[in-house]
Amino acid sequence: MLLVTAEAMRALEARTFQTGCATGIELMARAGVGVVDAVERRWGTVLGLRALVCCGTGNNGGDGFVAARRLRERGAAVRVVIAGDPSRVAGDAKTALESMRAAGIEPQSAAGEDALRAIAAAHDRWDFAFDALLGTGARGAPEGAIADAVQVLREIDEVGTPVVAIDLPTGVDADTGAIARRAVRAELTVTFGEPKRGHLLYPGRAFVGALEVVDIGLAPLVPGDPVALVRVTTAADVAALVPRRDPRAHKGRTGRVLVIGGSLGLTGAVTMTARAASRAGAGYVTVAVPESLHDAVAAQLDSQIPLVCPETTSRALAPAAYEHLADAFARADVVALGPGLSLDPESAALARRIALETPLPVVIDADALTALAADPSQLARAAGPRVLTPHLGEMSRLTKATAEALEESRIDAPRAWAAAWRATVLLKGAPTVTAGPDARTWVNPTGNPGMAMAGMGDVLTGVVAALLAQGLAPTDAAMAGAYVHGEAGDRVAARLGGLGMLPSDVTAALPETLEALARMSDAGRERGSARA
Repeated sequence: MLLVTAEAMRALEARTFQTGCATGIELMARAGVGVVDAVERRWGTVLGLRALVCCGTGNNGGDGFVAARRLRERGAAVRVVIAGDPSRVAGDAKTALESMRAAGIEPQSAAGEDALRAIAAAHDRWDFAFDALLGTGARGAPEGAIADAVQVLREIDEVGTPVVAIDLPTGVDADTGAIARRAVRAELTVTFGEPKRGHLLYPGRAFVGALEVVDIGLAPLVPGDPVALVRVTTAADVAALVPRRDPRAHKGRTGRVLVIGGSLGLTGAVTMTARAASRAGAGYVTVAVPESLHDAVAAQLDSQIPLVCPETTSRALAPAAYEHLADAFARADVVALGPGLSLDPESAALARRIALETPLPVVIDADALTALAADPSQLARAAGPRVLTPHLGEMSRLTKATAEALEESRIDAPRAWAAAWRATVLLKGAPTVTAGPDARTWVNPTGNPGMAMAGMGDVLTGVVAALLAQGLAPTDAAMAGAYVHGEAGDRVAARLGGLGMLPSDVTAALPETLEALARMSDAGRERGSARA
């Protein structure tokens, strides 16, 4: 599923018109009908219910006019209000307005907040209210009658009436997710063709509610279209990548992960990564730790194998561990580097050497990222594929950009740095964004606030490493790993609630999450075979 900017959406619509795939009024008709169909999928029939549809004077208002007519056809009692001068309605929106009037719905116009509030007060309670004030192309804060309508919709929401945003909640920026001082808070947003960046980026994402995407018949993409490079990860995308085991498989052929890290007081991080790698399907996981911490780490492991390495005086890994690990490198498919490593300068030197010289794929996390912060440009010359998994603070250290600036460019910043470093960058957060060196970028929709806990990133590192070890390409492993990790967290939240979940809870949910995705893929193949 694509994730587009407002400009890209306009280009997709223009191509649709130019190629004769659909006219503007046809797209508008499909959009308006799709809104009502989405409402009925979510809440059931609208028969006998009361709906208030607040429309602007542009094309988003036109979508609202079509939706109002569809609501009437489905048996709802509908009242339509135009926030602004009805004489300004033109083009396809005017055609939709005339069709709505022909169906017996006469809109009311309201030029002020008091007039809007009086119309809204026609019923003690509305069953639904629809926001068709401004669409994807709007810029800046709502003003005048539109701002007044936003305030009335907010008041309707506050008394418990579900608000349905048509395309995008008014006051949310389609590209950045920024919100105006007054913005509509929707329980359901129905958008058209493709989701927009503002649907997934905070703070706007908190105003979107549930998101449904309606296919309105846009022209297909042409090969090489750059708009296809940024996508929302879907369950189907990940299901197609979930590793399958050969019936003859043994532990040496199902993914061998070498986890390197741990230091005094930080043994939990390395063990969480190792256990997550096993739960995500890696058949053989080795954990390289400082010699004096062997017993503490071994006590926290189950099927993973601890490996003793030379240590510094601070009981962190010493540079001499590189040669000591030669046999382990030879037996591994992937290295997970950094969990609990510490900021010991000697350990940092070891991390830089592994990150740059090891020909194996390396997932670089935590203190290993800090070790590279002085000159991350060296990553472009690394001996093998690299996946970086920074949070905003670590990304700030690597790029010298502020965390605030990175948050504002949460999608484009990872893309730029992934190209510069010739690596895959998985920027953790809400949402997590994965960008490959080829500019392919994936925005992850899974996960929840309950996962804001120390150790969750260590689990993610283990999942990505396990998928890499089982044969996925680096960017695919990072994209799928982020989705699986978040989906496992969502499953835990559904069972236990959003507060108090532990990284170990998410690790325990990994097998069922992967199994559900595998079954989805198998079902898809069966449907494809049946059609053939």
